[in-house]
Amino acid sequence: MNSSQGTNDATTADAVKALLLLRSELVQREARMGAAFDARMQAIGQEVSQVRTEILGLVDGAGARIAREARDAVSPVASEYGRAVSATSAHLQGASRLVWLWLGATGITLLLALLVGWAVLGYYRRELAQTRADLARHENALPVMQAFAASDAFVCNGRICIRPDPAITLSGKRKHYRSARTRPEQ
Repeated sequence: MNSSQGTNDATTADAVKALLLLRSELVQREARMGAAFDARMQAIGQEVSQVRTEILGLVDGAGARIAREARDAVSPVASEYGRAVSATSAHLQGASRLVWLWLGATGITLLLALLVGWAVLGYYRRELAQTRADLARHENALPVMQAFAASDAFVCNGRICIRPDPAITLSGKRKHYRSARTRPEQ
């Protein structure tokens, strides 16, 4: 068994050597794959950074371009808007002046109407006072006229002449007036 044991040992030793060799190749292969993986990951990281830089450049360029194009597009509208606002402001200022003019004219007209109304009211108050005085005078003259109409009296040479009633006594404070006869019915 010696020789077979020696052969077995040699075969085992060869197998162990082969296994160690295989293991060493696997470790090297794993190290190469790790290094390749790390290199690939580093390349991907650099590519991602480069893509990120390119995207940022595109975004910044696109932002600037969009801002420029927006400014170019809005600029005519803004200038038109400015002109429209200026024209509208001028129209409003003109309308404001016109409104103030109308308000002033209306105020002056109202003031004149009030002054004329006050003058007319004063005139009618004076006329009313005169008419009241005339009415009071006529009301005071009414009993005299009624008495004249009831008496047998007439106007002669600018005076009242009467036919005295002999049956009635003298009247007045000093008893020197005589009553007239009643007018005969006609």
